[in-house]
Amino acid sequence: MKHIKIALYFFAAIVLLNACQKEYSIEHGEKTTPTGTWQFNDSSQLFAGNMDSSYIDSSTSFNTKILHLIGKSLDGTQTFNLELYAPSFITGTYKASLFQSTFLYTAGGSNIYQANQLIGEFTVIITALTSTNISGTFSGSALNSSNKLIQITQGKFTSSFSNTGSGGGVSSGVLGDSSGRCKPVKLAGTYSQGVALDSSNTVQVQVTVAKAGTYSIKTNTINGVSFSKTGTFTSTGVQNITLTGSGIPTNAGDQHFTLSYGNSQCDFIINFAPPASGTLGGGGGSCTSFAIAGAYQQGIPLDASNTIQVQVNVTTAGKYSISTNIANGVVFSKTGSFTATGVQTILLTGSGTPVAPGVQNFTVTFGTSNCSFSLTFLPGVAPSGDYFPLTPNSNWTFSLAAGTTQDSMYLTVINYAPVFGANTYKTIAQYDVPPSGATDSAYFRKPGGDYYQYMNFSDFIQFDKPVFGEYIFLKDNVVNGSTWNSPNINGTISGIPITGFFKMTILAKAVPVTIATFNFPNVIKVKYEFFVLGSPTPLATAERWFAYNVGEIHTSLTDGISTIAYDIGNYHIF
Repeated sequence: MKHIKIALYFFAAIVLLNACQKEYSIEHGEKTTPTGTWQFNDSSQLFAGNMDSSYIDSSTSFNTKILHLIGKSLDGTQTFNLELYAPSFITGTYKASLFQSTFLYTAGGSNIYQANQLIGEFTVIITALTSTNISGTFSGSALNSSNKLIQITQGKFTSSFSNTGSGGGVSSGVLGDSSGRCKPVKLAGTYSQGVALDSSNTVQVQVTVAKAGTYSIKTNTINGVSFSKTGTFTSTGVQNITLTGSGIPTNAGDQHFTLSYGNSQCDFIINFAPPASGTLGGGGGSCTSFAIAGAYQQGIPLDASNTIQVQVNVTTAGKYSISTNIANGVVFSKTGSFTATGVQTILLTGSGTPVAPGVQNFTVTFGTSNCSFSLTFLPGVAPSGDYFPLTPNSNWTFSLAAGTTQDSMYLTVINYAPVFGANTYKTIAQYDVPPSGATDSAYFRKPGGDYYQYMNFSDFIQFDKPVFGEYIFLKDNVVNGSTWNSPNINGTISGIPITGFFKMTILAKAVPVTIATFNFPNVIKVKYEFFVLGSPTPLATAERWFAYNVGEIHTSLTDGISTIAYDIGNYHIF
């Protein structure tokens, strides 16, 4: 279906780079013809030539840019084509195994050498990159014209280069005013010894930006705590930036922090208050004046109704953090401030998803005081029903996140039941919005709690010939964290045998989800990874959410660099 194909076509394009010659378009439509040189060795012969052009193509999917380095041999009969893939380009290493580099060396229409992720590791290092010049080295595994694996060594290149629009580079400027005089920082949040910082603990600082680009502003780590912020300055001038804190303060009292941005630094002080102190009821043994609220069952996430009540005799007022250990995937905690001393009752709220039934033991900790209690978790429920309705005429409309109406798609169950092998399937047809003719279709069946899709895998991976089969894309009869694999998918790409498979993982089960104005109380979240056999790195990763009695409500796809997502916009189940 459309939203799955988008990601996998991107990866297939990388794999098949050697199968077709692109019509190169220069970024922003401006062609450059700088001069430079390249060379490499195949262990028996040195190849060398001139660089005709180097430029960036930013008109690709997923906001991934392509850096093209194109040249000719000295006699003009052979073509050098080195390509790098990244959201922006800086000095550093680009590896074929991370889908960051490919290499093609040809004569006429024939490949002399080719290198990509399916062949082996091929590494390119950009050693220097300015707005006018680029240089680097390369080496690694390649296939020669006889499909034999050889090693490319001593590769290097240098070229004139236009870096306009390739990501902006790194910003520059100073903290404070243009003379570097620091302004007082603005602190937000409360700071107490032993109490973890959260999103409310921030530091606002003034920056005078001289050159737009990416930035990283951070402090040193003091007293177990640090502040940081990264991003991109899109303009110059005075700007205010808010850094978020993290860590757990280890001591009380004044602590001196140094804030750094490039070569500019500022100092500021935070006073960490001593924490509240006291003892838990039943300290050292079973918690006293203790009560449990809420239901506890394997596979059902805890929410605000899951609480435990503990008693505290406060001897010193102040900020507190009271929590349990993590047991069976569950923890109880509460932070706040005691404004008075004496005996008080506190409710700790639970979080997490129980992974097993039975009795579990918990220890509550407040400073140096602790007490314990036990909690019984019920066994998980049986399969809960239909998470992918296939009743005739049921329909769903999906919208692309940050997209337009033209990016939407309409899916509906049609009256067509094909038989593949011994199995009968139902059909979901896909239409653009507004609907005209069907643009695609997919076939499903769901015996028991297993949901199958029958498909031509060549629609997703550009095999030389069609490869048909089915796989289980959803299970509603397994617990959270369960995994399973599709059967192996075997085919060839440009004559090269390829074996791949999908791996599915239940990320969450029976969780509530809100999308726009829809509240879905019972959702299963599944992660999908596509692997080439023998590679530990998935070529594509997707996440799909299925709501009880509704069907699929969310799909997101990533290539490790960028993500696209579709969310439910409307639905009607018959």
